[in-house]
Amino acid sequence: MSTTETIKTKENEELQSVLLNLINGIQKSPEKANATFKATSSLSEGFLANVSIRNFEFLSDEPEDFGGKNAGPNPVEYVLGAFAACQEIVIKAYATVLDIDLKSVQVEAYGDLDLHGFLNLSDQRAGFTSVRYKTIIETNETNQKKLKTLEELSVKRCPVLDIINRPVQVDGHVEYRAY
Repeated sequence: MSTTETIKTKENEELQSVLLNLINGIQKSPEKANATFKATSSLSEGFLANVSIRNFEFLSDEPEDFGGKNAGPNPVEYVLGAFAACQEIVIKAYATVLDIDLKSVQVEAYGDLDLHGFLNLSDQRAGFTSVRYKTIIETNETNQKKLKTLEELSVKRCPVLDIINRPVQVDGHVEYRAY
């Protein structure tokens, strides 16, 4: 076994242990399944947004054609990136639990947007009119039942795909403050 294979096997064993401990913990205490995530964003200049999530910070901006300075991906591009990354994570997690060895996972995601809605030029929806993706999985696994299960789980259990596919209740309000 090569050093790379040994490291990958150890990584998969550690990941499998973490995932199974998480599953067992939630089965024993179902209330532990509830998680809340938070993002904070502040517009600094033009369309440049400074976003903070946990201890991470990143920029979001519009392309120059849309009035931005192209200092970072725009919000809808982040949605596509979040979806692609989520697919990869879900596939890796379930492949690990199903004992499927993966060499790599890559997702290409495309979102179509009709700017009429965003620009208030029509009643067209402001968000994506469609999202398409292609997932490329490199594996030596030959068990078709395992591979089919992995494919089904990647569609049924991806949180970001679920957010895109099904309406989510959103509550919020706008608050005005004098400056």
